[in-house]
Amino acid sequence: MSDYRIEKVRHRVELTLSNGKRLQGDIFLQAFARFRAGPEEPLDVLNDADAFLPLVLSTGELLVVQKAEIAVAATDVPSTDEYAETGVLGMRVQFTLINGETRSGSVFPEVRADRPRLVDFLNDTPLHFIPMFGADQLLLVNRAQIAYATPVS
Repeated sequence: MSDYRIEKVRHRVELTLSNGKRLQGDIFLQAFARFRAGPEEPLDVLNDADAFLPLVLSTGELLVVQKAEIAVAATDVPSTDEYAETGVLGMRVQFTLINGETRSGSVFPEVRADRPRLVDFLNDTPLHFIPMFGADQLLLVNRAQIAYATPVS
């Protein structure tokens, strides 16, 4: 690390934009997260205050992508399962996005006992991107890109 540069780690993602276009490439994460122990995760970058993030395509081309236009960011499921460790119960849901695509998986809402419903979670969460666990991927779904949500039994 130099005095002028913070070393970053490349992390592979597939971004689905609001128009349905898909981009595959690497985003850059810090070795240490700002507000919790451990390395920075894609969820941290997507939910920070910056409006844009750099994405390097496999061709080497650099794109600076507006986060508001990202409908879903797909990445590998993290190796640690912090939700299992905290005892938060999962809720199976299906999100239908504004562009018509549907995504299904489990969310782990931290809700108050008096507000346990999906609508309460979606209205109360401070996150712009909601983590949804699929069978083999972690989907980070832009809350502003959800047209409607359905609980799945």
